[in-house]
Amino acid sequence: MWWWMATALAAPNLILVSLDTTRADALSCYGAPPGLRVGAPPATPHLDALAASGVRFERAWASAPSTLSSHTTMFTGLDPHGHTVVRNGYPVPAVLETLAERLSEEGWHTVAAVGGAPLEAAMGLDQGFAVYDDALPSLDGLAYQDRADGVVSRALSHVHGRPPDKPLFLFVHLFDPHAPYAPEGANPWLPDGYAGPYVDPYASQVDLVAAIEAGTEDADDLAAVVGRYVAEVHAADAAVGRLLSGLEGAGLMDETLVVVTADHGEVLGEHPLYALSHGSDVTDGALRVPLLVAGRGLPVARGAVVRSQVGLVGLAGTLEALVGLEPRLGEPRQRFERLVRAGPYVDEDGWPERPTRPLFLEATRPRARERVDGWNNLDFHRGVVMGDSVVRAAPVFGEPPAVESGPLGLGALLAALVARWDGQAPDHREEPPLAPAMERALRALGYLD
Repeated sequence: MWWWMATALAAPNLILVSLDTTRADALSCYGAPPGLRVGAPPATPHLDALAASGVRFERAWASAPSTLSSHTTMFTGLDPHGHTVVRNGYPVPAVLETLAERLSEEGWHTVAAVGGAPLEAAMGLDQGFAVYDDALPSLDGLAYQDRADGVVSRALSHVHGRPPDKPLFLFVHLFDPHAPYAPEGANPWLPDGYAGPYVDPYASQVDLVAAIEAGTEDADDLAAVVGRYVAEVHAADAAVGRLLSGLEGAGLMDETLVVVTADHGEVLGEHPLYALSHGSDVTDGALRVPLLVAGRGLPVARGAVVRSQVGLVGLAGTLEALVGLEPRLGEPRQRFERLVRAGPYVDEDGWPERPTRPLFLEATRPRARERVDGWNNLDFHRGVVMGDSVVRAAPVFGEPPAVESGPLGLGALLAALVARWDGQAPDHREEPPLAPAMERALRALGYLD
């Protein structure tokens, strides 16, 4: 039992920050992404400090490389087959219970500020929020978005107007690391003296992607693009620092749980077929995400690194437990609150002595090849991770499940798990009309009358 459940203390505040398109190793505390220039400075000092003050999960996985689908998993404890959000643009079914709804019901004041069009209120993730701020002032590429500083300013403005007698649940979504990688200001992550075509953040990367696929890319060109991506992650890190400082100034950091994660990652140059993208595969770059949990005035471990596998599918139920509620979101076996608490615990995965929970992974592209006689994503890349064992398949290319790591003897078992998971997939979900922000963007760009 958590100590505030056994006393008269009020329930804790909960701050949940989601970094869009941020692979785990984009945070300096996890290492460095492939292709970044040697000797580049640390990019994420605020997040590194948060990790040092709490728990850093070394092997956390998203279920799908699509912003709305992954956030729906985060908020419901259901994987894509459970919540049926195919990809961006498919609204969250209103019948689903979300973390915000649960917390609102239990007395939390619920506030959200989002930075990208995939999470606009019309998509349904606003369920349960007293305030859901999706003001997206600028058109960048095909998406309306707001820079991280703008999102944080909006979030803090709503926090200052909160009811003083309620604990706060604040959800902040920072879109900056998503393409195009267009950081503002000086960029120390570019190769020294680089003056090539990718200084321009809006230069087409088609030639570079083709060169990566052919194995003929210029290392400095790739490092420049990776450096721009890391600079965007750095901007998100600075915004997190400003957010936490603002909450501190508002007196909201006592008895507060802070959680930072990402909806999915980004493949850089390590997989030529999927270079500089996400959505089409379930590799580590696309789906291994950062996960940091820190508690101010709460019994959360400090400076711990958890190596046991966890998934965002277990996050909602875990957060319910950590703030003192009886969890009812998601599957109990996917929760991981025991790995967050201070004190000794068993932190190891391994077959057969300590088999871990299987986590299922599913790509959401290419749209032109989706199924129409069953669940839309069934032919796309998919896989299962279980401890040190990984099995992935690519039906779209006729590739059956194959063991990529771990004991070969587990391959048949894990392949059977994928087959069973797919056998329980929902029916085909019809494509909805254009999401409002996407329609607005296409009109602004002249693609629609």
